[in-house]
Amino acid sequence: MIRRLNPAALGVGAAVLSAALSLQACSSSSAPLAPAASSSAATAVPDASLKATAPVPQSPLNDARSASLAGMVLVAAASTSLYTPLTLQYRFQVFNDAGTLALDSGLMTQPRFTITTTLTPVSRYTWRVRAEYQGSAGPWSTTGSFTTPLQPPAYNRPIGDWQRCAGLHASSLVECVWDKVQPTDSVSDFEVTKRVAWLLRGEGGGLLIKNGGENIVQWAGYSFSVSRMCFADGHIFKIIGDAGPGGANTPGFADNDFVDLSLFVPAIDPNTP
Repeated sequence: MIRRLNPAALGVGAAVLSAALSLQACSSSSAPLAPAASSSAATAVPDASLKATAPVPQSPLNDARSASLAGMVLVAAASTSLYTPLTLQYRFQVFNDAGTLALDSGLMTQPRFTITTTLTPVSRYTWRVRAEYQGSAGPWSTTGSFTTPLQPPAYNRPIGDWQRCAGLHASSLVECVWDKVQPTDSVSDFEVTKRVAWLLRGEGGGLLIKNGGENIVQWAGYSFSVSRMCFADGHIFKIIGDAGPGGANTPGFADNDFVDLSLFVPAIDPNTP
């Protein structure tokens, strides 16, 4: 069966089609509904995700212990742009052991970043890095990690490589440490004493508690004799021939009798603050 079309309906349809064509013809070419395919449009704004490989962390890794609380250098292998060669920049981020962002390097010209701020002692940090180019960023790297050492001791004078004195004995050991530490007063004399005790810890070396009088120093929760060390059997040795603050102190290893073992403290790592 053939259905007849309603002329009125044809009229309405024609009017709608005519209006649509008129609207398209009158639209401004300066504000198209969709971007036109042209060479200028292709280079206007980079893709939100940079087409580059992720950098590869090289150092430090696997909770490596940093030598100090500042100056740690983070190093990664460079990214590679996947299509067009680009001069990439790099952003490093460092997170504390709570997972909070602690440092952002800003943009670096090389995949290398030196931490100049002082980090928290005895803590674990993780880090990552990515490539960036003109506001576009590539993928983050896998994470590297490192740990920080104890706070350095408050002693602010030069301290040499006193560990090399290990293996010497008696006066030779004390004189060697003395020459490395370069003491000039009672407190620095104690730097010699505690290092000698530490090098003799395998033989029961320790420190002597002294609660009053001259030539004492507060350290690690104790009041110690500046110039004397003690052994686990209570035997005391005078390490520094002290003439009092400002006197002509000299290194030595003089037998100084015995003491009650309640005043003996096993050797403490001299790097402990």
